[in-house]
Amino acid sequence: MKKAVTLLACACALASATTSLAVTEAPSQADTTTTTTTSSTAPARAAGTRLQAAYRHWRRKLERYGVWYGRNLVRAARSDDRSPTARELRRSIRRMKRRFVRWSRTYDGRATVYRFKVRKIPSWGRSQLSSIARCESRNNPRAVSSSGAYRGLYQFSFGTWGVVGGSGDPAAAPRAEQTWRAWMLLKNHGSGHWPVCG
Repeated sequence: MKKAVTLLACACALASATTSLAVTEAPSQADTTTTTTTSSTAPARAAGTRLQAAYRHWRRKLERYGVWYGRNLVRAARSDDRSPTARELRRSIRRMKRRFVRWSRTYDGRATVYRFKVRKIPSWGRSQLSSIARCESRNNPRAVSSSGAYRGLYQFSFGTWGVVGGSGDPAAAPRAEQTWRAWMLLKNHGSGHWPVCG
């Protein structure tokens, strides 16, 4: 029994000695914190000139169409005496693209986008499209033929509307979109789709 007690006492003394040795060799909490802090505060990579140009392009595009484009990150970084980081500009460009796509799917967005596109039609095309619209629908973008087969300002059939990239009902599309799609049809296939008014 004495041997067992002695052995147990020696084992306890040895265990406490190794524990205190391990505690003195283990890194302290402050050392661990310092190490992780140093590795996580690496300087962020500054945005290059191409990325800044892409950022400015998207800001101008959204501003031109009247879509909200957020605060100017380049100016904000300049006021903090630093360059904008590549990460923040990429993230902002992604947000602006998503915002533009969502907006351009709305009726107002489509109308605005196609209003800008219609400006690119040459004068001869505009005058010919104007005479076609007067003859086909009396300039009514919601006009529907008596049979219901031909619809809108230029009296598109659903098949022809699909050929020029339209979707849905041509009569429900904005006036500018109908004009742009009629221009695509006139430019690429001629006026044969309007046998009477073309």
